[in-house]
Amino acid sequence: MAPRPGSARRLLSPEVIQTSAMDCGPAALKCLLEGFGIHASYGRLREACQTDVDGTSIDTLEEIACQLGLEAQQIMVPANHLLRREARSLPALVVVSLPNGFTHFVVAWRTHGPLVQVMDPGNGRRWMSRARFRELLYLHTHRVPAKDWRDHAGSPEFLEPLSARMTELGLPAARLCAEACADSSWRALAALDACVRLTESLTAGKAVRRGSEASRLVESLLAVGRSDPAALLEQVPEGYWFARPAPRRPEEPAPAEEMLAMRGAVLVQVQGQRPRTGAASEPERALLPRLAAVLDEPPERPLGTLLRMVRQDGVLAPIALAAASLAAAGGTLVEGLLLRGVVDAAWMLPLGLQRLGAAATVLGFLLLTLLLEHRLASGLRGLGRRLEARFRIAFLSKLPRLGDRYFHSRPVSDMAARGHSMSLLRTFPNLGGQLTRSVAELVVLVAGISWLDPPSAPAVVAIAVGCVAIPAAAQRWLTEQEMRLRVHAGVLSRFYLDALLGLFAVRAHGAERSVRTEHEAMLVEWARTGYAMQRVVVALQALEAALGAAAAIALMAGYLQRSGGVGSALLLIYWTLSLPVVGSQIAILLQQWPGQRNAALRILEPLGAPDEEAELQEDVPALAPAAQLGTALGLHQVRVVAGGHTILEDVTLSVAPGAHVAVVGRSGAGKSSLLGLLLGWHTPAAGEVLVDGATLDRGRLARLREQTTWVDPSVQLWNRTLAENLRYGTSGGATSVGCAVEAADLKALLEKLPCGLQTSLGAGGGLVSGGEGQRVRLGRAMARRDARLVLLDEPFRGLDRAQRGPLLLRARAHWTRATLFGVTHDIEHTLSFARVL
Repeated sequence: MAPRPGSARRLLSPEVIQTSAMDCGPAALKCLLEGFGIHASYGRLREACQTDVDGTSIDTLEEIACQLGLEAQQIMVPANHLLRREARSLPALVVVSLPNGFTHFVVAWRTHGPLVQVMDPGNGRRWMSRARFRELLYLHTHRVPAKDWRDHAGSPEFLEPLSARMTELGLPAARLCAEACADSSWRALAALDACVRLTESLTAGKAVRRGSEASRLVESLLAVGRSDPAALLEQVPEGYWFARPAPRRPEEPAPAEEMLAMRGAVLVQVQGQRPRTGAASEPERALLPRLAAVLDEPPERPLGTLLRMVRQDGVLAPIALAAASLAAAGGTLVEGLLLRGVVDAAWMLPLGLQRLGAAATVLGFLLLTLLLEHRLASGLRGLGRRLEARFRIAFLSKLPRLGDRYFHSRPVSDMAARGHSMSLLRTFPNLGGQLTRSVAELVVLVAGISWLDPPSAPAVVAIAVGCVAIPAAAQRWLTEQEMRLRVHAGVLSRFYLDALLGLFAVRAHGAERSVRTEHEAMLVEWARTGYAMQRVVVALQALEAALGAAAAIALMAGYLQRSGGVGSALLLIYWTLSLPVVGSQIAILLQQWPGQRNAALRILEPLGAPDEEAELQEDVPALAPAAQLGTALGLHQVRVVAGGHTILEDVTLSVAPGAHVAVVGRSGAGKSSLLGLLLGWHTPAAGEVLVDGATLDRGRLARLREQTTWVDPSVQLWNRTLAENLRYGTSGGATSVGCAVEAADLKALLEKLPCGLQTSLGAGGGLVSGGEGQRVRLGRAMARRDARLVLLDEPFRGLDRAQRGPLLLRARAHWTRATLFGVTHDIEHTLSFARVL
């Protein structure tokens, strides 16, 4: 089906670079949406694909594409039909194979003669030959009923590309297609397609000529198929068949109908925007609220945001600096006039006193210009410092209000790279000031040259427009290239962070070469992107400089032919040769804007993310006070979904206040997910969670967290003293620290530390052992004696078995009246619990 009118796609595919290895699906989907004019927030889309839905499933991506407004359907086509115009398969989200054997999503946008425009989320927009793209396709084998395949094969979507292929070989396409369609079974069309594909291969290898020789070969093979279908299956290799009988395993029962094994490329074909009519299906209605933020979030406008933050100092300072920039630009005209006066000073000012006065005037002008430049530079630097400080304050204030799912859907290194790039924003006021000044200088030069030589005014205006138009025309491409370079740099930082965090594990497993290989692959892409961007930048600068110099020479030649004034000629030379210089400055400044814009976009993305901070309402009843220990919990048919996969299903549970419950199970059974449900990390996809008889909403979750203690090996130990780590999260002073040391059996650790409680534990507790760090976490939790809900998730990992039992009994005695969940793999530790899940 051809794309509908009114849903035209862009000529070039939007470029969206994935943030992590699992983001190729959301990135490809955003490319398709933006290509058809549907704005979609990449941040919200990848959050949904990593939490609520499975962003690695092509079935899910098809469903999301339809819900977000695209007319999309998942199909399987022969690999040599995908890029043919008759198949009308593009644009499409296509599955390809990576060199390491994994699958990957790309967008095949459109064909341009022998080339295919491909948007690869890992590398950006690429131009590939048709043959190379077909080599990358992931060919999937799928079992389908023979009747369904025959219905598809008899449709124009299959017959038109097949007829075009036969025409290229010089075969009687109409007759062969008619004969094959006359057979109601699947065999004739499947045989015709396989024989044509085999003949194409032989023709490409110059083993068979097009025309009559190819026709005889196809006719003879089809004759064999009509007389003995099994013989044709043996003569034509398996790789040339799009559909052939599906093999049946010995243990499988005989199918009720004949099944075929269909082998081809898997893709989600997009035909345009979906009409906004009709009711959504039940699955679509269930997912629509979760994906609403993808479309509802307005597009970021970094320039407007930056200007608003600059104006927070008041409009007087920016206006004064803009006026100073215009005045500095006007100084260019005055400089030229002074130069013209110096040339004629010898005969215009015969007296020494007059010449001294002229020299003093020139010196005063230079000093005034120097003072103006100093004030302008210091003012712009001050604006930049305040702008960066505001962004840092906003960023640091936003982080605590972001939900856990936001951070789980992004690499830590990516967030670190965003914070590190904030230093670039301090140059924004300076960039704006220099650009204002350069454009004003260009206008002043055009006015001066036009005044000095009126016949050249149209040519001067054209030169000035070209100086601005050439770099402006390349802005979109440079922005994409700079964003690609920035994302690659952010991904590279992940390798450094992972290598440092997992240094011992990498060395223990001998994985240095694997890490180095992956890092080298990303480094090559980063370098390739940087070189490509710099080549274009240098080419633009060279083009603009060459055109400016040629135009200046032409202007001077025309002026000298019309007038012979030496002084005016020198002034015109000065101003004319300044045009390409100012044009180059404008080009360089415009080339810096993509970096500023992309840095601002990456910082604004978390700033614009929705808060998961509790929305406290007056009508939300408060939980029981801390003095009334023990929380009543209830789960009713709860289902939890993460990344499109169900991790908890139909969980029904009732826990009385003050009950102690042990939770055991194999790895991946959902023990930690159950605790994460109580901590607010997961939101039930179905069912409800009750706390003290009321539904656990955001308001009650905030209050519950204030009365909850959680011990887990992943709980952060700060690079602070032992005393500060124990006091973290508590309101108690030295008394609480002493109780924590006693309750968690930290006396042995205190004796080892050189400065006792004032000893720093290092980053992540690196200066203490794993077992000692776990006791510090337990001590921090025990400092909160009034907790109503205690969640112990493998709290004694890293400790000897002989230490675990006594510490567990001590913890239960410490929180005897609180509701306690203890997750463990040790069955023996559950024997003392009255209830075990």
